Amino acid sequence: MWRGHNREPTLESPVDKQCYLDRMVKAFKPPLRSLVLWHSYCLMTTHAHETGRTLPATDGSFDEGIRAFGNWMRNGHSAFGAAYNARHDRQGKVAYDRAKTKQLWSSEGVLRAMLYGDANPVVAGMVSHPARYPWSSHRFYAYGETNEWTGALTPPEQYLALGSTPEARQHAYRSMMDAYLREAGLLDDRPVESEPAAPVTCPPPPAVDETGRPRGDPDRTG
Repeated sequence: MWRGHNREPTLESPVDKQCYLDRMVKAFKPPLRSLVLWHSYCLMTTHAHETGRTLPATDGSFDEGIRAFGNWMRNGHSAFGAAYNARHDRQGKVAYDRAKTKQLWSSEGVLRAMLYGDANPVVAGMVSHPARYPWSSHRFYAYGETNEWTGALTPPEQYLALGSTPEARQHAYRSMMDAYLREAGLLDDRPVESEPAAPVTCPPPPAVDETGRPRGDPDRTG
């Protein structure tokens, strides 16, 4: 989990959320992808959740994968911090600290961590269901929807085991998500299919240039 400095709303605007994902995808270069799998993401106002997996090297060691994961986090977050400071005409720390990581020891833990991230906007009272939140990978797994960032994701084997077809896996994931929400007291106990997927109502975020500013914005000088 990555958190903004002093719990500031660093990811409050759609432009900042897009910039964060753009920088994380850009830092997730092909050589790194042989050692690290990126499974899911969810961006909140003050922090971001990512779920992933490190892979063993040819000698069976995970040391190289762990270093690669750390490099990805550092490079992506550093690039976002520089772009954020440039766009907001500020200096200083953007991140609270290095990204906090938690190792998962069970196969069930991977999907549980993904559901936890998806549920964050509901817990925070931002939306009534993860399907209504455009800044997570929930709709990729629950409905097969893609965007400019989901191409960097690799579904975990635990997700692939949910069914023999994409539709079966999506239905199973939706059922798991609703069960998770019910367990937390965040969803009425009703059939999964009784509430159709809500369209994403958030307008597409504007494109940003390499400095992190919206394209077409004049540079501001001091």
